Amino acid sequence: MDLNVLRNFISVVAAGNITTASEVIHVAQPTLSKQLRHLETYYGAKLILTERGSRRIVLTEAGRLLYEKAKYICSLNDSTMEDIRRYKRGAKGTLHLSVASSRCRPLVERMLREFVKVYPDISFALHESSSVEQGKQLLNGIGEIGLLSTPPDRNSDFEELFRTNEYFAAVFNRQSKWLKEHRKKSICLNQLKDIPLSVSAGYYEKFKQCCDKAGFVPSVKCVSTTRNTALFWAVADTAVTIIPISKDEKLEETLVVKKITDAEAVIYKSVVKVKGRPLSLLAVKFLEFYSRYGYGKQLCNLDDLYKEAGKDDLLPLIQSLPVSGSLS
Repeated sequence: MDLNVLRNFISVVAAGNITTASEVIHVAQPTLSKQLRHLETYYGAKLILTERGSRRIVLTEAGRLLYEKAKYICSLNDSTMEDIRRYKRGAKGTLHLSVASSRCRPLVERMLREFVKVYPDISFALHESSSVEQGKQLLNGIGEIGLLSTPPDRNSDFEELFRTNEYFAAVFNRQSKWLKEHRKKSICLNQLKDIPLSVSAGYYEKFKQCCDKAGFVPSVKCVSTTRNTALFWAVADTAVTIIPISKDEKLEETLVVKKITDAEAVIYKSVVKVKGRPLSLLAVKFLEFYSRYGYGKQLCNLDDLYKEAGKDDLLPLIQSLPVSGSLS
């Protein structure tokens, strides 16, 4: 199968019709039509339909499956070419990560700034999105590794590589009138009963269940898609923000974090990859760095990840790359 045919199929689907795709990719319409017929013959299924009275195409179920797989196949080919170029150059290249918005700042501050000191010729493309979109990014090959703040949808598609346990915390503005009423380092759910709250959407249901067990309905003023937006309410001192947080995580100095001692829930953030899909050399090296500096509990075997990459002949080169570096 010619990859250009698959790339053209992707372009037709993205454009919505053959005419527009032809203009964008500069391939004649008859050629594109012929390629689409060839794909349908090759796979033995109808891939596209044309809306009545319109030139717009609609994917069949088989067409949708091919579209998703084609994007991955082309992405895999591109990443393989990049791997080979990196091998020729050494530890250089761009690593694509799918990152939950709430994890970007600590990722840069706590890890990437140290990583680039050790590997100055490696750059990053950080694709920020919601957990649902992160799953799509990983399956479509846009990101190699996902740094998630909540477990992914379609969890069976992903392999968890690292996990960091978290707990529910109440975040106050340092000058908040509600903080003055609660001076201890921790807080109980019932103490939040009459306080306006802001909650991140990913964990709203779990927090609500904790409140149900405590026997009250929380006064939630806002449920925000991202944790960062939820925190704006605490920064503005309009509400107390409820978020999951890990024990070593730091927020800005204008905020005070109090662990909610009786909010019992299993919550964690994780690092994942698509099951059965080999990672690039740079991705595995990134995970090795992640492991050596203790960023979460390791659930994967790095040697296995190297072997899965199918590049055993490159292991001497990989293992010769530095992993030491100062975290001062």
